[in-house]
Amino acid sequence: MTRLTALRWDAEYRNGRYANDPPVPFVGEILTALDDAPAVRDGIGLYVGCGNGRNYLPLVDAGLRVCGLDLSFEALRQLSRRGGRSLPLVCGEFQEWHGTVDYLVAIQVFQHGARAVAAAYFANVAASLRPGGLFFLRVNACATQIVRPHTVIERGGDGAITVRYDAGPKTGLAVHFYSAAELTELTRDAFDVVQPLRERRIERAAPETGFWAQWEGIWRRR
Repeated sequence: MTRLTALRWDAEYRNGRYANDPPVPFVGEILTALDDAPAVRDGIGLYVGCGNGRNYLPLVDAGLRVCGLDLSFEALRQLSRRGGRSLPLVCGEFQEWHGTVDYLVAIQVFQHGARAVAAAYFANVAASLRPGGLFFLRVNACATQIVRPHTVIERGGDGAITVRYDAGPKTGLAVHFYSAAELTELTRDAFDVVQPLRERRIERAAPETGFWAQWEGIWRRR
């Protein structure tokens, strides 16, 4: 599945995905939270799923020492050219990454895979963060109106679902859509809430219809 995901995203980045997109507003909230925790801000961070840099580069430009991790070689190739400098980039899967950091950013990446994979992401975040470290998350919400052909392959009693896309750029990939209850459970044992979960809804651009829904939250490692 990791290989297929990498191939799908390599193709997306070659086709111009995110090339001219501005950073999501959540990036500004990340910077504010880090400014409020200078000891964490001055440490080392990890951005999981940094892609070709639309949200990663603003963090680097703000003076953060943050490593970018992505499984798409094409994304990192583009990012290295856009950065105009030597950037700390690693091509690989988060579940194979081992290290300790002061903060971790994951924007629209922990949704790739089924429910068990999602749980493993959170366990690895807990293992990777120093006590007092900050965890910044933006991820699919189950309220999303899924318009591309898909098959629901998991449906949790807490409202979370996993789908397999049957057409489009993510054909064959499993993508998870979280409920608030699931995220609360996944973070309960190892984290304290800094910014409570908030659901942000984004209308799709015409001719597509409906909206995406994303959860955003910030936690501190106990």
